[in-house]
Amino acid sequence: MSKAEGAKVKLSFWETVRTAWGPYRRLYSYAGPYKWRFAIGLGFGVAYSLVTSLFPITIYRVSSFVFHGAAPNPKAVLAHREILNVGPKIDSIVWICLAIPLVMTVRSLCSYGNAYYMAWVSNKVVNDIRNQLFNKVIGHSMDFFNRMKSGYLMSRVQNDSRNMQQALASVSSDVFKQPTTIMGAVIVLLLMDWKFTVVSLILFPCCILPIRYFGKRARAAVQREQRGGVLMTVTMHESFSGIRVIKSFAREEQQEKLFRRGAQQSFSQTMRMVKAQEAVGPLVEIIASVGVGLALWYVYAANLTAGRFFGLITGIFIIYEPIKTLSKLHIVMQRSLGATTQIFAILDSVPDVQDAPDAVDLAPSRGQIDFENVTFRYSTGVTDAVRGIDLRIEPGKSYALVGASGAGKSTILSLILRLYDPTSGRIKIDNHDVRTLTQKSLRAQIGLVTQETFLFHDTIFKNIQFGRLGAAPEEVYAAAKTAYAHDFITAQPDGYDTIIGDKGCLLSGGQQQRLAIARALLKNAPILLLDEATSSLDTESEKQIQKALEKLAAGRTVIAIAHRLSTILSADQIVVLDEGQIKEIGSHAELIEKSGYYRRLYDLQFHQTTPDSETAAEPDVLAEELV
Repeated sequence: MSKAEGAKVKLSFWETVRTAWGPYRRLYSYAGPYKWRFAIGLGFGVAYSLVTSLFPITIYRVSSFVFHGAAPNPKAVLAHREILNVGPKIDSIVWICLAIPLVMTVRSLCSYGNAYYMAWVSNKVVNDIRNQLFNKVIGHSMDFFNRMKSGYLMSRVQNDSRNMQQALASVSSDVFKQPTTIMGAVIVLLLMDWKFTVVSLILFPCCILPIRYFGKRARAAVQREQRGGVLMTVTMHESFSGIRVIKSFAREEQQEKLFRRGAQQSFSQTMRMVKAQEAVGPLVEIIASVGVGLALWYVYAANLTAGRFFGLITGIFIIYEPIKTLSKLHIVMQRSLGATTQIFAILDSVPDVQDAPDAVDLAPSRGQIDFENVTFRYSTGVTDAVRGIDLRIEPGKSYALVGASGAGKSTILSLILRLYDPTSGRIKIDNHDVRTLTQKSLRAQIGLVTQETFLFHDTIFKNIQFGRLGAAPEEVYAAAKTAYAHDFITAQPDGYDTIIGDKGCLLSGGQQQRLAIARALLKNAPILLLDEATSSLDTESEKQIQKALEKLAAGRTVIAIAHRLSTILSADQIVVLDEGQIKEIGSHAELIEKSGYYRRLYDLQFHQTTPDSETAAEPDVLAEELV
């Protein structure tokens, strides 16, 4: 355990309260819209405390009334029925005895009202915070997701919000209810017999010792348990997301070991927490039993009546239960505090990319894009991904980005989408700096098809309609036909209503790619970004898709990352990148004629020459063979 963690463990109860004051105060502000239900719940809790604290008096009065003398012998009652006429009348006894169930009924109803309203408010608040947290996370920039593990974020939304719920449901209720019960019961006991009460209360400080000792151990276990739970969630998410890689490398056993380690860690720390938490109860009960023994001795020495004794003992046990609950409150607060702090840390985080206060919507774009001395470096990078980029992309033309791996091709597409902001320089669309536009309106003007296709675990229809949510069925079908996907879709068991599995796993790679292209076609955006959009297609399918893309590209600005010769040959301009800088710009014929960097790259990547080759086929011949 680190020193920082050790310091957290050593926090006293009041230190924990002071530390938790800020986060809890903010947490309770979320209950503002439900303040009346919250107040009703607390009101029921206070009423429960008052009725409970008055219960010893009820027991005392009823017992004193019932135990008015020695019980008569049954045989004497049969022989002398006049005995029944001695003492309280039977109707009086019935009404007196009904006082106990009446008080218990009121107490139970108050307990139910308190539990129901506090649970309603706490779950409603947690639901609101979960929605806000999800909106915050999904609205973050890409750099945030580059740093964070998806499993960690899932654990925050699911597990921490559940721990946070305890702060509203149990902690807020117990903070009011249990101390009120204790104070009320103590006042009643003092009024009944102050000597007995003072002697009994001397034992209660002894209960603090086991509470403090086991409380420290439980708090340490709470923190370790949370880390084990995160490890389990992260392992599950990564295993399910990367199941194809795991199976391809036969690493199921490795992932099972990781999950078992996280599960065992969580189990061990949970049991340590339970052991430390539950050990307090028996120890307090032992101390309480000693108190009961002393109480009996006092009853004998002071010659108390049976009614007064029952009332006093009832009061002592009534005090015991709230103290036992409050002894565990520190642990619950510690867990809730950790969860609340982590959730608010995410809610308070500021996206690197966000709309300016005066951001405006982008009008229907012409498709002109300008890079003005743009430099960008990833937060985890040691060198610039792109630097000094000056480029004008004319509307309605197609551009191919060519370069070795790591040259900055994908970075340029990400900057156009404003997934990141340039470190220096600026990017303009239709002479508008993208930082002055709303992200939603900007991305509405851009269609995207990536090499790593992502499809949702939903129907084919819904996956295509994701490109434009309000699209009519006829428009969806038309986009699928244009992407040459209609035939294989209608051949599916349920046609367009076929569920395609997680990330489209029930379809082939080429079929997934066609759906992604159909989705982009349906969006009908004036700017189209293609990150090797035909990489998963065979030669015949690629020809069909190229025809579809030619239709789509008409009158639109197309920027494609090119790994295939066919993409290069169809481009109006080729942008050659090397180590984040533009080396050359021109058409295929112009760049080949220069015999510069592009010619060497072309020979290596597309011309398929070997280092020993002296000659190669003419470009046009090779293009004819591949296209």
